Amino acid sequence: MMPAHSNTKTVAVVTGCSSGIGQGLAEVLAARGLTVVATARKVESLAHLTKKHDNIIALPLELGDLHSLASFRDAVAKRTGGRVDILINNAGTHYAATAADLEIAEAEKLFTINVFAVMRLCQLFLPMLRESASEGRGGRIVQIGSVTRNVPVVWQSVYNASKAALSQYTNTLRLEVKPFGVSVTEVVTGYVQSNILHHGLVAPPDSLYLPIKADTERMKYEGNRTGMPARLYAESVVDKILRPKPSSEIWEGKLAWMLGFLVNFCPSWFSRWVFYRSFKLDKLKVSRR
Repeated sequence: MMPAHSNTKTVAVVTGCSSGIGQGLAEVLAARGLTVVATARKVESLAHLTKKHDNIIALPLELGDLHSLASFRDAVAKRTGGRVDILINNAGTHYAATAADLEIAEAEKLFTINVFAVMRLCQLFLPMLRESASEGRGGRIVQIGSVTRNVPVVWQSVYNASKAALSQYTNTLRLEVKPFGVSVTEVVTGYVQSNILHHGLVAPPDSLYLPIKADTERMKYEGNRTGMPARLYAESVVDKILRPKPSSEIWEGKLAWMLGFLVNFCPSWFSRWVFYRSFKLDKLKVSRR
């Protein structure tokens, strides 16, 4: 754990806290005595957190507007006396469309939120994190990633690509900030109960992939419904990131370890065969005859 005597003053910034993983992380960190800056697009959606915990500070954050992020950093510094010890980049968006049917404008929006905003926040908060590390308080960045950085989940190529980009950025960031004592952890997340798929699967009326749309929806929604409860996920992740020397990678969530073994230790031809069969892509061969 981080030094017990500093826990009541340790400041963690957590993005995307209105529900799901972000809400769980904010609640667990607050319960352990940290001061938590919790964010959401609409700050009123965080009222349930601030009512339960007087050490949670709610601030609005619009990740889609990169120019507003410096003002957010300033607002955080004002509320915390210029102190941030942990930055947890959790907020993100989802876009479920096949590579053939996706809209580039939607892909650009997703990358802005899932990748570019994270890059900018890391830049903006790095001076405070360096100071935290130099004073022995921690100084750590936590990226909430996804198994889809390695797993080619059908019908969400853009989302998968954003998580792969985030992962490689994180790997490089980790090396670049190590000389300053700042640690960087990527949480490779499997299925966790959330509403990330609330936009549904996008497909035009003439999509070649309509024959597998129902099967894909069933698989995705079932995975989210039966996934690891967000609170249990948060408890496990917080346990690991508050260690004196947190791991560079944490695999957490339902099926995370199984999928990690499949993509990291099995032959690539075998994993491709498994995914092809799992997503019932054979049906497309039949439909084109």
